[in-house]
Parts: sequence; structure tokens; C-alpha cells
Amino acid sequence: MGKIETVGIVGFGVMGAAIGLNAASSGYRVIYKELNDELVRSMYDRWVKSALEKRVAKGKMTRQEMDHVAGMISGTSSYQDLASCDLVIEAAVEKMDLKIQIFKDLDAVCRPDAIIVSNTSTFLIERLMASVSNPSRTAGLHYFFPANINRLVEVIRQKATSDETFTALMAFAEKNRKVPIAVKDFPGFAINPVFISSYMMLDSFYGDEYNVATLERISQLALNVRFGIMWVQNGSGLGTCYHAAVSMNDYLADTDVGYPAVPDQLKNQFESGQTWNLEDGPVAGDPALLNVVKDRLLGSIFTISNHLIEKKVVSMKDLELGICTSLAWPKGPFAMMNALGMKESARLVALTVASGEFKMPKTFAERIPLPWDL
Repeated sequence: MGKIETVGIVGFGVMGAAIGLNAASSGYRVIYKELNDELVRSMYDRWVKSALEKRVAKGKMTRQEMDHVAGMISGTSSYQDLASCDLVIEAAVEKMDLKIQIFKDLDAVCRPDAIIVSNTSTFLIERLMASVSNPSRTAGLHYFFPANINRLVEVIRQKATSDETFTALMAFAEKNRKVPIAVKDFPGFAINPVFISSYMMLDSFYGDEYNVATLERISQLALNVRFGIMWVQNGSGLGTCYHAAVSMNDYLADTDVGYPAVPDQLKNQFESGQTWNLEDGPVAGDPALLNVVKDRLLGSIFTISNHLIEKKVVSMKDLELGICTSLAWPKGPFAMMNALGMKESARLVALTVASGEFKMPKTFAERIPLPWDL
């Protein structure tokens, strides 16, 4: 396995283009793959030329810098042109069958020592890479939206991922000025199980007693954030949110972790084609009413976070870092539990488990744990 110098990207939409621009700006040559020559041209004009022109207009880069970055990026409609790549990142739409076929096609053209990774947000890496020869060079490299701004990258090891591959990807992420965290192959990986269950829980309360503005305000207060979970869902896209929720429930609902059912409210809102109306007020003023949702929201965050640590999906330190970096929460789940107090945290975990969404984490099963050593 040699030095990473040329990076291939399969799928040059919003996410793939942001990954590509980030890599080109960090000194890597980028070759992106799209379905046909027309898309290759249009994606270059939209996501490279126009995007960089806007940076120049805003004074964020010079014309000379723009020309250099743009010159580091080229496109192709043929997999064969990715044969020279040292690293290939799949960033296609979130359809498992499509991704599996992409990795079959890549395996046929890439060098045996080229690293092949997926930017999937929920699918298991081991399953996606089942057809790739030499699976030791496969992994997940999960960027967070928007990839040109959000600094977190999850470097995901499946069972076969070699130490050499993992080390190379951590170094690649760092050179791209990202904050990488180490994660084991698990449905949704480390951050999404927390975030997805958070918005599923919040959405499930939408109705007569709780309008969108109230739910947004509850999440702002509970997490001490400027932009709440309803706002973030709109930015991520309700289609993405809905399909991720379905995937996570399919993976985990019947396991020893458990996972919430997909709320009808989220499904209906997605199918309506409309985003959440954040102006759907007024905000409810009854503290008791607000606390019902706040307790369930925090309880779900605390419960799934404990499961992730117990399953050794991620270290406590990296989960805290990842949550704060990717979601812009001032405190991670374990720091929040410490601040709230372990007795109250245990009550919220028990409340969540009693509601049927999750199974009880072993840590809370027999006693109230001591404050976390952070």
C-alpha cells in the first residue's frame, strides 16, 4: 500500500463534490466518476467551477488559488479511469444494491493495494464490501453534511480492515483538516445512532399538543444549541432523515440494543414534500408539557450512547468529541449526564427503556453508575 496521492470519488453530487473539493484543496489529485459525459461536464461546472468562483467573489481565495484547485480535479464516465487512484471514495445515493454493484465494478479496475471506502451513513461496511478482493484495504470514511464545513470524519473499521489501511485513512482525514474518530463497523456507526434516535423521538411528539416551533425550542433548551433538531432535519433533508430512520430501526429494533419505531409524523412529513415549518407557533409555555419531551429526548440520547460504549463501537472520548464536532452540541452525552447528575440520568434512561424504544444498557441495569471519567 503506497502513499495516497490520487483520490477517486464515485458520485459527484453535493456530498461527493464537497469531499472532492476538500481533498483537492489539501493537495490531492481528484478524479470523479459520474454516469455519463454530460453529467461529468455539468457536475464540474456546478460543483467545481461555480463553487470556486463564489469563493473568489467572497474573497475566500484568489483567482490563482482557484485555478490550482480546479486543475487538481477531473471527471470521467468510465471506471477504468480510476485505475490509477490510491484511494477511492464511494459517495453515491444511499441504496445498498447500487453501492454493492459499485464496489464490484471498482474491484475489477482498482489496483490490489488501492484503498476502497464508502461514505455510507448507515449501511454496514462489511456487507457493502463483501465482493471486494483483499478486504483488508476496505473501510468506511463517513463525512458529515455539509462536508466542506463539518470537520468530523468517522474512520470505520470492519473486521477485515488492516491496521495499515486504518492508519492511512486517519492520516488522510487529518491532512484534509478534518477531525477523525475511530469507529467499529456498526449500524449508523457512532454519531448517527445518537442523532437519528434524537429526531425520531422528537418527531414522535408532533401533533395537537406540540407544534414544530415548540419541539424546536425544546431541543434548543435541552441541548443548549442555537439551531435545534427540527432545523437540522430540514437542512439534512427529510428524505434522508426518513430513510435513515427506517434503516436504523430495521438493523437494531430486534437486537439487545433496541431502537425506536419510525414515527408516522416523520413519514407523513417526508411524503408531503414539505420541510418542517419552524414558524408553526406559538411555542408552548407550560413547563410540565415541555419537560415531558425534554426528558424523553435526553433519555434516548443517554441510552443509545451507553449502548455504543458497551458495544465498543467507539471510545467515550471519541464519542464526546464526535458529537460536539459534528452536531455542534456544547456537551457530549456523558458530559451532559455528569452535569445533570447520575441519579437523574438514571431516571431518564429508565423512562426511555420503559417506553419500549431501547433495551436497558448493562451499565444502568443494576445500579446508578458513578460520574463518568472524562
